[in-house]
Amino acid sequence: MLGKLKTWFTALSTAGKVGVVAGASIIGLAAASPNTSTNTPTPQLKASTDTQAATTCESTITYSSETQTVAYASSTVDDNSINQGQSKITTVGVNGEKELKHKITKYSPSGCKADSDEVVSTAVTKQPVNQVTAVGTYVAPAPAPTDCPNGTYVNSAGNTVCSPYNSPSAPAGATAQCVDGTYSFSQSRSGTCSHHGGVAQWL
Repeated sequence: MLGKLKTWFTALSTAGKVGVVAGASIIGLAAASPNTSTNTPTPQLKASTDTQAATTCESTITYSSETQTVAYASSTVDDNSINQGQSKITTVGVNGEKELKHKITKYSPSGCKADSDEVVSTAVTKQPVNQVTAVGTYVAPAPAPTDCPNGTYVNSAGNTVCSPYNSPSAPAGATAQCVDGTYSFSQSRSGTCSHHGGVAQWL
């Protein structure tokens, strides 16, 4: 019995020594192996020292006024008291005025930003007077003829004219020669020579 215990203690002692040696070997190997995670150098970022100073624009605002002309308009009216073909100005045109207010912005230093000129208000300070021209429409009636062998008649315009009559040559005031040879004094082409065969030629 004592012999068996002695053998068991001997075996246990031997196993402990082997374990110690093995543990020491493992520790030695671990110490000899490099730690890649701690020995790898970490790259360092170099801070840039190049800086560009930003340009600061300063603005100056002023206001100014400007006066501009407002042109007058022109119109015409018919006037039966003025002979046809004539006209006269009854109201003389006068230009008006308007005031423009400008907002002017200038920047410094020069070139840092474009200057501006803005019209902020417009007001008419003087109204224009429109010009009016009267255009004549009056037509004086023809004087009553004094030499009308066939008498006279009153036409559609209310004028007294000679009735057509024969003549060796075209008499003063005749407007057409009819087919039958008489001369007409009609003041409109409608109905001319209607009782004399129609118009042979206009004079």
